[in-house]
Amino acid sequence: MKIHTSESLKAQDGNFENFHYQLECGEKYKLTPGESEWLYDWVRGRYEIADHLIDNIEEDENGDSIYTVDCLGMGEALDADQCFPKAVMLSDDSALQGIFFYSSIEPELV
Repeated sequence: MKIHTSESLKAQDGNFENFHYQLECGEKYKLTPGESEWLYDWVRGRYEIADHLIDNIEEDENGDSIYTVDCLGMGEALDADQCFPKAVMLSDDSALQGIFFYSSIEPELV
């Protein structure tokens, strides 16, 4: 299965909406070092989105964090943190924030 990276997603950025950040449940995304630092050093133990990510991350053979997308779980975590559809303290320029923004499902809509 293909693993999306920040570079592969950002390479598709253009002048229009960035719907290439809209990933489906089960797709995989490799966190950047900065996104991993944000997750493990800044938001772990403080925000639901961190718990959601950690519960859905596996490390690959290189020790990289690979997140398996869960659109509803992501939306529920962001909603619990009261900042749906964006994660707290994460740069809008990060691919992971783009995934949150375009992929999360708002719990009230289910």
